[in-house]
Amino acid sequence: MSSSLTPCSYPSDTITVRCERCGRLGIYRRTTLIERFGPDGSMPDILNAITENCAKNGRLSTDRCKAIYRELSR
Repeated sequence: MSSSLTPCSYPSDTITVRCERCGRLGIYRRTTLIERFGPDGSMPDILNAITENCAKNGRLSTDRCKAIYRELSR
């Protein structure tokens, strides 16, 4: 059993992904992420899936997208 946070246990109904480095800002409904990734999807894996097409991800590792869940960064 994984101890990763899941969409079902996320502390907010709205899930905000932001990156100051690449300018990404995405706002998702928890129910939408549950439908797309399942109730037990790992939030780190979901973040990777959401940001997989970021233009920064093909560049040097020091300049990569640094997307985070805003609600968890407080």
